[in-house]
Parts: sequence; structure tokens; C-alpha cells
Amino acid sequence: MKDYDLEEELAAAMLDRSRQEPPRGYDVDDLIGSIRRRRRRLRAGAAAAVVIVALGAGFASRADHDRASVPVQASTASRAGTPPSSPPVGPPTASASASKPASPAAPARTANALFLAALRYQNPATRSEVDPAEVAALFADESTYQRIWGADSRGVTCGALADGVLAAGAVLLYRGTERLDRAPSLGFDGATGKVTDLTCATVAGDSKGDDPTVSGFYGGLVAAAKSGDSTAMARLGKQFVTEDLRSDQGQGPTAGTCSFTTPPFWLADNPSSGTLTHGWTVNLGGHHGFPIEIDEEAKISGSCGG
Repeated sequence: MKDYDLEEELAAAMLDRSRQEPPRGYDVDDLIGSIRRRRRRLRAGAAAAVVIVALGAGFASRADHDRASVPVQASTASRAGTPPSSPPVGPPTASASASKPASPAAPARTANALFLAALRYQNPATRSEVDPAEVAALFADESTYQRIWGADSRGVTCGALADGVLAAGAVLLYRGTERLDRAPSLGFDGATGKVTDLTCATVAGDSKGDDPTVSGFYGGLVAAAKSGDSTAMARLGKQFVTEDLRSDQGQGPTAGTCSFTTPPFWLADNPSSGTLTHGWTVNLGGHHGFPIEIDEEAKISGSCGG
């Protein structure tokens, strides 16, 4: 006897004993459908409750305001000179609100902005896009900015020119498809989330953290753009991108690049993981990154959110 058969018979016996009614049968598909409908009603009810609470708060605030604007006769105790037991509490002053500390920046977001700025500055074609004031604002103070960023941003990339960054907690640097043997590690201020320190360590060739699909495809595209190799996109796409994504039903010639066919550099961070896939958010020199998904065959199977 299956477990669900036993549970059904027990339920039937309990119903017979308590209500003397025959047990009701059920259909699995109907049950699942009813659960989904119930969830939709609950979500709709929750949204409506939020609106009602917001409206109620507004009405209560208006009612309090109206009551506060009506003159109230002083009590007998007040007329006799006895002070009230609880003085009225007014709204917080502007100075109190201004003294509330600002929320710290997320270290991951600070690191993303810093490495993107360094990659842009080290590429002559994108150097003019870097605002020194915005970069300096990522550091805890001016001296830290001068010490790490310096005059040419190479302090951020451990003294080397780089055109690729893979960040998954640890940060790995690349030039083309070659991984550099120096890896930066950032320190952050806990209160502000700004950079307080950067140290560089030597990494072994077989150290963990590398993603050969990301560095092979995007590093290969960057190297091809520098060398003027016009055949690289098709070759690298066939090696690192699934056929479905490269087909007409997929993204065609922009598969995996989201229209950037000659990227000046690449940055991959914000790693994600599924049952048989993993992914990254990739930036190829634009103002925004795009998500990619890599399947169990180590090929890019989705990009641009598609």
C-alpha cells in the first residue's frame, strides 16, 4: 500500500467517525489548480491590503491633523497649575534627520565601479569616459585614492595592464585570454563601503576561481579586436556559444555579446548558480552589464536576459 493510499484511508475513517459522511475524492490536477488560484488570490489580497493600509495611514494622518487644529479647553488640573503628565511630542527636527548616517555602499558595487574605471582608463579609446572625481569618491580618503589609483590606475590592477576582470569574491586579471599571475584584494570601510586598501598576491596557474568559458570567449574577442581578426567572432562563437543561441531563433551574430562585437575589455562579476547551469553579469565596455548563462557543456546558452 502506498503512503498516500494509507493517508487517504485514515482521512476517510476520521471523517466517517466525526461527521458520518463518505470521504471526498480529489483530482491531482484540480488540486494543483486550486492551490495556484489560492496563491493568486493571496497575492492580490496582500497587494490590496498594502493599498488599504497606505490609505488608512493617510486618513489617520489627516484626522490627527484635523484634531490638532481644533482648540481644546485646558483641563482643571492645568488651570490649577499642575503640569500635564505627558508633554506633546513633536516631529523630529531637521537637524535630527540630517544626523542620520547614510547607508554604506555595497562593497561588490564599489569593486565593480572601481575595476570598470580602471579598465576604461587603461584603454585609450575609453579613457576620456573616466571622471577622476567619481573614481576618488570610491575611496575612503584622498591619500588612499592617490596611493592605489595613482597617476595611471595600474595600482588597481597590481601594476599590470589588464583588459579582463573576473570577480567572484576573489578577483582575477586577464590580458586577452591569458590570466595574469597577480590578483588584487580590496579592503572596505565598514561604515561607508569605500575602499581603504588594496593588496596584490601571486596566484598559481591552477588556482580556483577561473571560468575558461568567460575568459576564453570574451578574452578572445578582446584580443581579436586588437589584432584586427575579423574571423574571430564566428570561430569563438562556435567554440563557446551553443548552436541554439547562435541560430536565427537565438541572437544570431551577437550571441553572447548583446551587440558588442568588438569589445575593448570585459568584466564578469555577480556569479549565479542553478542546478545544471551557472552564470555571470558581463560588461563589455557599456554603461550596463548583461546576464549570461553557461550550461553543463561549458557553453554560453543564454545572454541579454534571453
